[in-house]
Amino acid sequence: MLKIIKKNEGVNPTEKRLISLAQNAFLGLWSYPNVYSNEGFSKNKTGKEVCDLLVVFENNVIIFSDKDIGFNSKIELSVAWKRWFRASVKDSIKQLYGAEKFIREHNDRLFIDASCETKFPVRFSDETRFFLISVTNNITSAAQAFFDDVAKGSSGTLINVPYYNIEICMEKPFHIGDFFPGRTFVHVFDEFSLKLILTELDTISDFVSYLKEKERVIRNGYLGLSPGEEDTLGAYLLGEGTIVDGDDLPENHFAIIAEHEWISYTKSINYQIQLSYKKGSFFWDETIERFSNSILNATVGIGRDSDFHSHEETVRQLASESRRARYYLTRSFLEKFKRVPSDRRSSRLVESIDEKGKFYLYIFLPRSKGQSYDDYRLERLSCVQDYSLVAKYRCPDIKKLILIATESKDSEGRSEDIMYCRFDSPLSKDERNLARRICKECKVLSDLIQRVCGDNEERTTFIRKDKIERNEPCYCGSGLKYKKCHG
Repeated sequence: MLKIIKKNEGVNPTEKRLISLAQNAFLGLWSYPNVYSNEGFSKNKTGKEVCDLLVVFENNVIIFSDKDIGFNSKIELSVAWKRWFRASVKDSIKQLYGAEKFIREHNDRLFIDASCETKFPVRFSDETRFFLISVTNNITSAAQAFFDDVAKGSSGTLINVPYYNIEICMEKPFHIGDFFPGRTFVHVFDEFSLKLILTELDTISDFVSYLKEKERVIRNGYLGLSPGEEDTLGAYLLGEGTIVDGDDLPENHFAIIAEHEWISYTKSINYQIQLSYKKGSFFWDETIERFSNSILNATVGIGRDSDFHSHEETVRQLASESRRARYYLTRSFLEKFKRVPSDRRSSRLVESIDEKGKFYLYIFLPRSKGQSYDDYRLERLSCVQDYSLVAKYRCPDIKKLILIATESKDSEGRSEDIMYCRFDSPLSKDERNLARRICKECKVLSDLIQRVCGDNEERTTFIRKDKIERNEPCYCGSGLKYKKCHG
C-alpha cells in the first residue's frame, strides 16, 4: 500500500535552486534531495548525508554535490582560485566518489530523512551507470572579468580542457578537465551552465543522452577544448546528439569547439524546432506530474493497494520519452480527444518514436447519464483491461503497452487511469479467443490503428476485418500473405 513520501527541501539557497531545477527536469518522482545513510545512526541517532541530490531512473544513477563557496576577488588570483577550487570542486569530487562507492555497495541503506525512517523509494537496477555532477557557485562574475581581459563578451563559464587532470586544474584559474581519467567522470556545472542545461535538456532521457555523449568524446580523446559548457551544449544540439564525430577526425587529432557555439545554436532552425517541441508537449509533462504527485501523496484512488514500485514503473514509461517524442505523443492524444463527439467511446494506438515496440493506447470513455462516478471508474477500469488484450491481438508487434483512459471531451469532471502491460511472449490460444470475443461483442479497436512515426508525420493506418482468409494480403501492409505474417 502507498504511503505519503515527504522529501527534504534543501539546506541553503543554492541547494534549493538545484532541487527546483531538477524537479522541473525530472518531475519529482525520481529525484530526492539530501539523501542519508544509516552509518553511525546507532551512536549519533541521525543519519549521515550521502549527497545533496540523488536521481535514480531505470539504470541511471545521477549524484549531485552542491557547494556554495565564495570567490575572494580581493586577493591574488592564483591564491583565490586554489582556495575556491579546493573547497568547491575538490571537496565536491571527494563527496561524489564517496557517495558512488556507498551506493554501489549499500543502496539498501539509503533514506530520504535524517532520522532514517523512510527508505529511499526507487529501486536500483542490477546494472547501474553512474553520473557524477559537481555544482559550483559564485564563480561566473570572477571568470567573466578574467576572460574579458583577453576578449570581451565572455559568458563567464569555466573553460573545459579534457586532458587537464586535478593537479593541472589547481594551477590554471577558471579551467576544468577530466580530473581522474581512471575513475567515473565528474561533470562540473557552475551556476550559469546548471540552469541552462537543466532548462534546455528538461527530460531525463535528453539529459542523460547529453552526459553520455560528453563523456564519450572526452574519454575517447575526440574533444580537446571547449570554451564553456554552454558551447559544448550548443555543439551537441547543432550536431543533433553528436558533439564530435570521431570518424571525421584524422588519426591523433582532436576537435576544438568554437567560441559562441551556443549563440550559433540559438540562431539556428534547430533551436526554433526545439522550442516548438517544448511548447507542444507541456500536456505530457503535466500528466507525468499529476501521476507523480498522486503517488508521492498516496492519493491514487483505484490502485492505492499497489506498492510504490508498481506505480513508479508505470509512470516511468511516460517519463522516459524524449522531448521530441513527448511532442508527437501529445499531439496525437489531443487531436483524437478534440475530434471525437463527447457521447462516443473512442481510442487511438500510437507507437513511441523513441522505442520500437512501445505503444500507447488512449481511451476516451463517456460517462452514462445517471451513472455514479464510482461505477463509471470501475467500468472504465474493466474497459482498459479489455483494450489491453485486444490491442496485443490486433497489433502483435507490441512489447510494451501503456494505456491512458479518461473522460471524453466536455465532461463535467475529469480523471485519468493508467495501466502498463509488458508482453514478453505472444498471446496464448485462450487469450486470442477471448480477444476475438471482446472484439465482436464490444467493438473494441474494431477499425483503426494509427502510428505516429516522426517529423514527417508518416502514418500507417489499416482497417482490419473480423475475419481474414489465410491467403489474403496481411492487414499490416507488409505485402505477405496473412498466414505468413500476423496470422
